[in-house]
Amino acid sequence: MHEAPTPAPTPERDARSRALRTVLQGAASTILVAAAALTVDTVTPGEVIEWGAYGLAAATAAGTALAAYVQRRLEGLAK
Repeated sequence: MHEAPTPAPTPERDARSRALRTVLQGAASTILVAAAALTVDTVTPGEVIEWGAYGLAAATAAGTALAAYVQRRLEGLAK
């Protein structure tokens, strides 16, 4: 008995899926960087946490997700 093949996702759905994965990966990376910095701050008294750097890391992750979405959409339109 054969199973029916899974239909290919639409370009829009594929782009959304890629963007979601990318933003989640970026968020995980940002959290790991924040955890590392907090650990360093705990180990090295007197260090100042630069929260702006975390905001920049989060904005970079969001920008990367947006770029992934746009690229997947454009690739889907090119086919």
